Amino acid sequence: MSRLLQWLKPKSSVWRTTLVISVVLVVSQYLSLAFFWWNLYLPEMRQHAHYVSVNLSLLRDAERQLLRNAQAQEMHDWIQRATGIEVVRNPEEFPRVKDKPLAEFFTRELANRLTIELGEPVDVYFEFKPKPRLWIYIPSMKDVWVREPLLFFGQYNAFIIIAWVIGVPLLAMTAIVILVKQLNRPLKRLQYAAMQVAQGNYDARLETGRGPSEIRAVNGAFNQMSQEIQQSARDRTVMLAGISHDLRTPLTRLRLTAEMMADKDLAEGMILDVQDMDAILEQFISFMRDGSEEHSEPTDINQILSEVVAQFASQTEVVFHPEPLPDAPVKRLAIKRMVGNLVNNALRYGQGPIELAATPGRHEIRISIRDHGPGVDESRIPDLLQPFVRGDSARTTQGTGLGLAIVTRIVTLHRGSLELRNHPEGGLEVVVRLPLPEPPVVA
Repeated sequence: MSRLLQWLKPKSSVWRTTLVISVVLVVSQYLSLAFFWWNLYLPEMRQHAHYVSVNLSLLRDAERQLLRNAQAQEMHDWIQRATGIEVVRNPEEFPRVKDKPLAEFFTRELANRLTIELGEPVDVYFEFKPKPRLWIYIPSMKDVWVREPLLFFGQYNAFIIIAWVIGVPLLAMTAIVILVKQLNRPLKRLQYAAMQVAQGNYDARLETGRGPSEIRAVNGAFNQMSQEIQQSARDRTVMLAGISHDLRTPLTRLRLTAEMMADKDLAEGMILDVQDMDAILEQFISFMRDGSEEHSEPTDINQILSEVVAQFASQTEVVFHPEPLPDAPVKRLAIKRMVGNLVNNALRYGQGPIELAATPGRHEIRISIRDHGPGVDESRIPDLLQPFVRGDSARTTQGTGLGLAIVTRIVTLHRGSLELRNHPEGGLEVVVRLPLPEPPVVA
């Protein structure tokens, strides 16, 4: 039962608020109707029943004495002139009784009261056309109906009644939806700005000059948080750049010393270690500088891939056959760094040739990089996207394990997706999907 209630509960605050206020509104309408029914309609109906029962008693007595007492007819005429209540004897004028559930809901109380007042069962039938009137049948009066005109009933405005019963709740709920959407609009802006910050766009700012004071306070706190995160990221980058700069000077001296050593084998090993340390420092810098400060611009992805192919052409065979692609709004240097890292990982942990491809989709561009190595254990694929994790530490100790982490940050920055999988024909395949903007709607 609790699961069903959880499933039925609206998910958004807009509809939750609308539901709560709508329930309050419906209860309020019901209580208004109940107040009207018990405090206005029923007392008036009972008073009217008492008034009518007095006249009906006179008519019933006059009807019984009509053949024996000449004054009985005068009583008939006097009641008709004074109240409009008359006895109908012509069967052709009798009402054609039909089921009217809505009308019976109101006339049932009148019939019950008349039954109590007159001491015998009474039927009451409401007729709206051609004129509003009540038809009353009393068994003791035998083959006649009593007709009472409702002189003021026709003055009721049906439009006002329908508007109050149906229109007011609909207008109120419409106003509630509009109001709640207005109140939730700042939350939507906050959500969008938070997503921008999460993707590395620290320039996202929220307005603090207008709106409710609570919203302005939240927006101000968010702006301050965004600035502090941006400053913290800058400080880390500057610190790492400083460490890299300070370390590269002794590394350069070590390399010069190694090149002057007489033992060439030892010197070559030291030079390779210095190169590894320099590459590690460069990867740390790349990890911190994910391209979030670079502006997006329409870019030819094939041109970026061709530059990467040329960069690695001397190290391995890179197979690339460009296909026609639409320009994509990307951060050019970040995408080039991403593809370069993927090709470098394929070169370091896999085997050539390396296949590079970019194909267009309906709303995306698909970039794939595949090597022809042994692949990786399927259970370890999710871990490869984490910082400082390498695909196979037993094969090599080179690298920092930041290559795919850098790729993940760049893909997230572009709101894309990254997939690692073992190719059916062997080797590891990495697929990056970069979204394309929606085409404009032609009116």
